Amino acid sequence: MESTLSGKVAVVTGASSGIGAATARELARRGAAVVLAARDAARLEALRREIESSGGRALPVRTDVARRDSVRRMVGEAVEGLGRIDILVNNAGLGLSGRVAEVRPEDLRYVFEVNVVGALNCIQEALPHMGPGGRIINVSSVIGKRSIPMVGAYCATKAALNALSDALRVEVAAAGITVTSVYPGTTRTPFRENSRRTGGEKRGWRPRGVPPERVALSIARAAERGPRDVYVRPLDRLFVAAVTLLPGAADRVLRAWAKG
Repeated sequence: MESTLSGKVAVVTGASSGIGAATARELARRGAAVVLAARDAARLEALRREIESSGGRALPVRTDVARRDSVRRMVGEAVEGLGRIDILVNNAGLGLSGRVAEVRPEDLRYVFEVNVVGALNCIQEALPHMGPGGRIINVSSVIGKRSIPMVGAYCATKAALNALSDALRVEVAAAGITVTSVYPGTTRTPFRENSRRTGGEKRGWRPRGVPPERVALSIARAAERGPRDVYVRPLDRLFVAAVTLLPGAADRVLRAWAKG
């Protein structure tokens, strides 16, 4: 087991599966004590046993990030049990598919509550317990940089998270705390199947993507170094550069893709 994060305490939201679970394992492997935060208590307990059987330390806390009282209780248990918070990984998120003209406002409000307000709740509750060298890592998406058809509402939540990250990064710099935005592309997790759907729309083609462990490696390196932005693959960075430089061409390509 590596010890690059030995003595650090990390909170990982959305830790019950996918990127969150993989990140918790990787941070623990590097020596951090990990607070496992998610709504599925049984999965968190199973992950705790797995991490501790490998010599790590984990504290599972059932948490609904959209509820401020739940986040406050989770942070309180983390500080009481482990002494402080050095790293916060805002990974909890929910998808939403459907054309913008058809998205139900109540679905959009709920997904904003989880993806944006949930991250804000965690940031505001954790910050008073973080000192110089603290890391806040917000898991965004490349489609938070350029929205794509059929998931525009979800993209809006990631764009909002990016805006919060950019402002927060400047605001906490004098305290010695860094803010990293992580931009995964497609990842092989149950995320898509678990997302909310506006109606009976078909799930369109998408790239196979990378395993969650690869995203977790990028997050763990960010926890060590505190960079501004992290792209999981060069292809993800290339996508963002291309759609930024050639927005009209990107529109035409996405128009054709949306018809498929």
